[in-house]
Amino acid sequence: MKKHVIAIVAAGLLLAAQAGAAVVHVEVGPKLARSSLLVPGAHRYLRYIVKPDGSRRAFEIWSRVLKFETGPDGTPAMHIQQRWDRADGSRVLVQDSWFEPGTFRPLTHVRRLEQDGKTAVWGFRFADKHISGMPELAANERAGFDMPQGEAHYNFEYDMELLQALPLAAGRTFDIPFYDAGIDKQPDRYDFTVAGSARLKGPDGKDVDCWLVTADYKTGKVVSRFWFSKKSQVLIREEAITKDGAISIKTLLPPEAADEEAGPSAVPPAR
Repeated sequence: MKKHVIAIVAAGLLLAAQAGAAVVHVEVGPKLARSSLLVPGAHRYLRYIVKPDGSRRAFEIWSRVLKFETGPDGTPAMHIQQRWDRADGSRVLVQDSWFEPGTFRPLTHVRRLEQDGKTAVWGFRFADKHISGMPELAANERAGFDMPQGEAHYNFEYDMELLQALPLAAGRTFDIPFYDAGIDKQPDRYDFTVAGSARLKGPDGKDVDCWLVTADYKTGKVVSRFWFSKKSQVLIREEAITKDGAISIKTLLPPEAADEEAGPSAVPPAR
């Protein structure tokens, strides 16, 4: 009887998910429904600013490289490196992070910021009940950091990849626990809603069928819009409203002939 009831409940949840109108409460730990879409490779984005007067200014180039590698204990791990190059050459940010494959559970996050002739290093380790600094990481300015959390949170620096691995469908809202590593603001949950479908030009100039995802970040109004390819769920474009009323746009660039590393590998996760 118990198995029969469980089967009925599971079937009901499946039908609700297929209808697409439910709020999906996402938790760290279970395998993500479309984790198979996270494949090795590089994606590069141009980030530019559109001012209220219509003028445009190139701001940054983002590079994100995803690989699956063997961790120090011989088990598989997912490794993502980011490099953000400021257009005027004034700043370079490299972020190097490890995850549990399939679940996207964050393990470690290291950021190196080069600016004004100086390099600032932050390194963090994610656990179920707290996020802490990594004292073993050389020159870590946040070695003593400790942030308790009532539940495990995903690394907010990789919202693009996490959303790519979720079962996007029209009308569906995902309630996701996120934390921006090193920020003193408490971890929290944020809603991302699939507002509908849209078509836009991809990096090759061809039309791409996309899911349009919106986020308000608890402001009560839409702050960011994301366009994900329906086929690959790779982010094609993002628009966000800045505090001064400008629009920050991130758009996918054509792939380069050869992948580049985002930066030097950071400390691998301890298991």
